[in-house]
Amino acid sequence: MRLIPSRKIRDGVELARDVIAGPPGTAPLLRAGVTLSSRYADLLPKAGVGSVWIEDELGADIDIAEPLTPETRAKVHKATAGALSAANTALRSGSGMPREVVESLGEVADSMVNDLLDCPEAALALDDLNAFDDYTHKHSVQVTLLGLLIARRAWQTDGWTDFRGRRRYDRLEERLRKLGVGLLVHDVGKLAVPPEILNKPGRLTDAEMDIMRTHTATGVELLRPADLSPLSLSVVRDHHERIDGSGYPDGIFGAQVQEFPRIAAIADVYDAVTSERVYKPAAPPHVGVRVIREGSGTQFCPSVVAHFRAVVMPYPVGHEIVLPDGRAGVVSHVSLEDPDSPTVRVVGSTGVEELVVDMTAEPAAA
Repeated sequence: MRLIPSRKIRDGVELARDVIAGPPGTAPLLRAGVTLSSRYADLLPKAGVGSVWIEDELGADIDIAEPLTPETRAKVHKATAGALSAANTALRSGSGMPREVVESLGEVADSMVNDLLDCPEAALALDDLNAFDDYTHKHSVQVTLLGLLIARRAWQTDGWTDFRGRRRYDRLEERLRKLGVGLLVHDVGKLAVPPEILNKPGRLTDAEMDIMRTHTATGVELLRPADLSPLSLSVVRDHHERIDGSGYPDGIFGAQVQEFPRIAAIADVYDAVTSERVYKPAAPPHVGVRVIREGSGTQFCPSVVAHFRAVVMPYPVGHEIVLPDGRAGVVSHVSLEDPDSPTVRVVGSTGVEELVVDMTAEPAAA
């Protein structure tokens, strides 16, 4: 099984996983096993389906772990959609988010944590959330998945530091839950940003950027009546702060940026780079990884970046990539020790071949 962009579908392609274009529980738009035709290369992107899993000789026996069970995905969809609807109502009425709505997100965060505790590292399949309604909805869920995976590894490996300065390894699920809730609602304040600014294809003016930057404070105010944990609220308030002081809303730096927002910042930027928007195509995973790697020590905390790089591969298993010599191949294995040199399947003169490829090598001359 391997993942391809929907626009690359050609006649005779066999679908490996159901394509869901509506809320979980609704009938699939297409079922696994169906043979696709090239017309779907145009139809599926219009339906919001940017990529599909297919079966062919290059993807044979490649097993991709899904981070969430179907039951949890359904819970996540229902609770996050309900929270966004409640936030819209709260904005119109001038009230805050009801506590019961945020409590439902806590239950969802628990389910996500339980699923992710069983998910192997470096086995992300974050490209398959077609059923989620819009960018804000999908982005919030993907940032939550990624942030929880980073935190799980960080806290299991290095522990966490309490207010007395003690390093601890207990209460991990409780901390993950609080982080998950904060990540699920980290961008809720963007509902108050005018769509023409939120989806503007070009660079924002200074005045437009000032409006965009209000979304963190707006999110905090929306959530204040829900009596959220201060740790969860720090994600909403500070996920755009940077350790070099270049972020917003307050330009805090260094240790002033707490651990939860440090994790959120990396997950947020990576997903923004690798997600498709109305004004830009999605960048491939290796570009998102490079953005985070290049920001290590300036924008992003180096220790959190190290854990990010252990769970997010620049060339994920099952993804199609272009080799330095110009051939197309599919990643069949990746090593945590050398993630820039994946094992890749290509079609050679004698059939399918596997080779280890240094993706940092210069492209072959034309």
